[in-house]
Amino acid sequence: MLGVRSLLQREVVFCHPKGLHIRAAAMMVQKAHEIEHNWGTNIYIRNRYGREVPATALMALHSLNLKFGEKVTIVAKGSRVVEAVDCFDRLLQSDFSPKNSEEIEKMDNILEENALTSDTIFQSIADGLIVVNKKGCITMFNRAAEEITGFKSHEVIGEKIENIIPGIKMQNILRDGRDELGSKKVIGKSAVVTDITPIIINNEILGAVIVFQDILQIERLIDKLDEFKELKARIDLINEAVAKAEYLEEELKRTQKLDSAFEPIVGRSGRLQDALAIASKAAETHSTVLIRGESGTGKELIARAIHYASRRKDKPFVRVNCPAIPSPLLESELFGHEKGSFTGAIYQKLGRFELANGGTVFLDEIGEMNVEMQAKLLRILQEREFERVGGTQTIKVDVRVIAATNRNLEEMVKSGAFREDLYYRLNVVPIVLPPLRKRKEDIPDLAEHFLNKLSRELEKDVTAITRRAMKYLLGYDWPGNVRELENVIERAINLTDDNVIDIDDLPTYVTGISIEDKQFLVNPDSDGEIAPFEEYEKEIIKLALKKYKSFNAAGKALGLTHKTVAAKARKYGLLV
Repeated sequence: MLGVRSLLQREVVFCHPKGLHIRAAAMMVQKAHEIEHNWGTNIYIRNRYGREVPATALMALHSLNLKFGEKVTIVAKGSRVVEAVDCFDRLLQSDFSPKNSEEIEKMDNILEENALTSDTIFQSIADGLIVVNKKGCITMFNRAAEEITGFKSHEVIGEKIENIIPGIKMQNILRDGRDELGSKKVIGKSAVVTDITPIIINNEILGAVIVFQDILQIERLIDKLDEFKELKARIDLINEAVAKAEYLEEELKRTQKLDSAFEPIVGRSGRLQDALAIASKAAETHSTVLIRGESGTGKELIARAIHYASRRKDKPFVRVNCPAIPSPLLESELFGHEKGSFTGAIYQKLGRFELANGGTVFLDEIGEMNVEMQAKLLRILQEREFERVGGTQTIKVDVRVIAATNRNLEEMVKSGAFREDLYYRLNVVPIVLPPLRKRKEDIPDLAEHFLNKLSRELEKDVTAITRRAMKYLLGYDWPGNVRELENVIERAINLTDDNVIDIDDLPTYVTGISIEDKQFLVNPDSDGEIAPFEEYEKEIIKLALKKYKSFNAAGKALGLTHKTVAAKARKYGLLV
């Protein structure tokens, strides 16, 4: 069974007079490995600056550069943390002298292993690497340096760096301890760019490291990078062209010439065109369609367009407003009844499905239908047959069903208010109509359409809507959607005394301007006298800030800068 892991920390003083030299670090590594192997406990050393390293990592441990008398923290993590900390504490209090030849051999192995690891790392570096001691003699010359310069390491080790890199001022670097970065040098057969960094330990300069790259190699890399960038730019152009082609193809499919049955539907927005594209495809088949959308979005218009663009256009289109018919009478309305089947049934009546044979039945607001009636509707969708109320004869019909709803049928299915099997039968071709607030770019076209249509019907010569009135129409969110917009335009046509609809003709809930505000702007006082200009200016600024809530938005609406609006607001004591 595994022991419970815990943690123990103890602050101790590092007592070795020579500090943490490499052999002392090797003894600490050896002891940490021994504790880990015997007790399953890991040892870490944390210096006074909070840097914590594993005691099994020689180079990391040595880099702590601990001094005599320096406080350190022993951190033990494992199952026997007390014994581990005690053992390591005793080591730190000792003189770090090996007890026997076996300990010496273990330390030598650790040092040799780390030396081999370091050499492997240095040799694997892709850049040229030269290390010199404090006398400027080369002590390391890696494989990349050999390849770049043409020198072999055995030829240069021990040589003065000036003999290998003519003109290098190494003595200045070793004296001042300053980096020399980005210098161009010639080493052997190659021109290189060098970075020279002094090696400083305990504030003493012990040598320097020279890292360099072949200039020709750098130039080749730059050329390759330029080629890559050019290739990437070409690929980007190709991808852009492909994306444009795909977009144009989709736009072509979406905006392809629709059947004339869709002409009464006004709007050019992308969301509406997407819905019309699906509706147009649905008109080519006999599948059941479910139209989703808020009240007033034009669901019946879409249903009629689908019918009159289909092969059933010469047959009846029968609309059933489900919530308008009381539940006890809905079955009779849909399927008909026989004479005498219930009180008041004094004659045989044909139902809507029978009357629509060969054509389309549009079930508006299907979400309002009760569950019992849903089960009966499911049968006609599956079998295309039914019996009249009070009858025994099975009647078969060829009817296409289009349903519409503003309800969340998925939530109704979860709550049991709508049959899941009926939902899937209806949702064969779903069409989602966007609310008007999400296709406001269609408002000008819709407003003009209703203006022309209703002006003719009401026999009034109203021909236009002012730009400022249109701004308010565009700024309103239209919870009643297209139907509400039509009602507002009809109201404005009735109320206007001119042949142009202006702000005064729009309802206050659309403009946000009260009747009192309008009266002030038109007729400032009962005597009919004109008020001073500043009174008008103050009221206009007040109305704009009330509606738009910020200097910036109010300025855009008034055609002024936000600074001007802010200055006017301060002048008249108006706050946002």
